[in-house]
Amino acid sequence: MDQRRDMNAKDIRDQFDLIARQYDEDRKCFIPCFDDYYVRSVSLLKDIKRDAVNITDLGAGTGLLTKELYLLYPDAHFTLVDLSTDMLEVAKQRFSGLVNFDFRVEDYFNGIKKGSDILCSALSIHHLEDDEKQKLYQSIYESLPLGGVFINLDQFCSDSIIIDKAYNDWWMNYIDHSGIIPEAKAKWLERKKLDRENSVSSTLTMLKTAGFKHVECVYEFMKFGTVIAIKE
Repeated sequence: MDQRRDMNAKDIRDQFDLIARQYDEDRKCFIPCFDDYYVRSVSLLKDIKRDAVNITDLGAGTGLLTKELYLLYPDAHFTLVDLSTDMLEVAKQRFSGLVNFDFRVEDYFNGIKKGSDILCSALSIHHLEDDEKQKLYQSIYESLPLGGVFINLDQFCSDSIIIDKAYNDWWMNYIDHSGIIPEAKAKWLERKKLDRENSVSSTLTMLKTAGFKHVECVYEFMKFGTVIAIKE
């Protein structure tokens, strides 16, 4: 695209970060491995799928994950799906001036439209119950073409109760010393009540049950993991 050719990756990243800087900075207070999580783990996609035509972000929020995928696949068409109009308004500002973006206020759990060769999600699916997750993974598998990829950056629990408690204690201590303002932490604690975490191992099993043959957790740091599934 002409707009893309006029801007190098650094200029694009700087522009995006300026628009939603406050939100992004707050996220870093909650995600201790932010850059490894959102940038480095996602970069593996280019070694799995060189090109992409259509990419859909499920539970896209303000477009943090979409931003990284755009830098990898600038010529793809992007669809951002989220229940929150306010979050998508921030995303619209982030990608202002770019024509290869659509924004849909809807619940992706109600069905995923075919046509995307990459489906992605970040910190959204862990809000679903396990049976809902399984149904969603089945829908994702059925909507992808052969060679399609699903990448999920999410929040997981440990299979061990003792280790999971240690994760949560460490995480809370990190947040308390991150510089987050009390109001932001209070809102996060309210959102956290909606968490329905499961483990990485159970997630891989669910994806295999849905039909994916190639599944892997390609990045993991305590509560945070990146899972990739390829349809063959």
